[in-house]
Amino acid sequence: MWPEDDDFIDRCFDLPYSVQVNRKQNKEKKMNLQTGDCVRLRYGKHNLIVEEVFGNSSCYARYEHSGSLVRKQMREFVKVSEAADVDKGYGKMKGKLFETQDGRFGVGLAVNSKGEYVLEMKGTGDLEAFDPKLVEVVMPFTFAVKFSTGNTEYQYLGKEGTVAVGDLLLALDSKHKNGGISIGQVTAVNTKSEKANKEFEGVKVVTQPLRAEQ
Repeated sequence: MWPEDDDFIDRCFDLPYSVQVNRKQNKEKKMNLQTGDCVRLRYGKHNLIVEEVFGNSSCYARYEHSGSLVRKQMREFVKVSEAADVDKGYGKMKGKLFETQDGRFGVGLAVNSKGEYVLEMKGTGDLEAFDPKLVEVVMPFTFAVKFSTGNTEYQYLGKEGTVAVGDLLLALDSKHKNGGISIGQVTAVNTKSEKANKEFEGVKVVTQPLRAEQ
């Protein structure tokens, strides 16, 4: 029986070095994705969320910015590294408005060597550094929705007071792979999520019992 050793087989057949390198690269490209993973196409710029996995070969993933659903081979994706994306916090705070615990406001400028957020304070223009845990980014109202077609939560911009936890929503721009409409349920409100980049395209469903009260 042949040993399951690529290097041993390469030596036996004296394969060219370039072929050996390609084989190793193909091995490295194997992905083990799970539902909910945040990924990108290898040469893409937009994040997707894995919605459904088919063995170890392919999966459905939905673009966060557009909601479009695609099916690709796992090897075509790379996992998004949160550490690399935020660049030690810089991406999370540059140019954003923050509120301090004492009710002051400042615009994010940089992250110093201690990992603190450097803010230019409103009204004075002074530069002050804060522990990221002691400031809060000023965000528009956002809420989370989970659709009946999957287990992933999606974040949307909205107006405070228009939705509540448990509300049923009907998506009019459904991108579900089987077509048709999608029904979602509000799972959280005031989520202050930076992932929210669009409003929900649909309507709130007002329910009424089919069986008349006695």
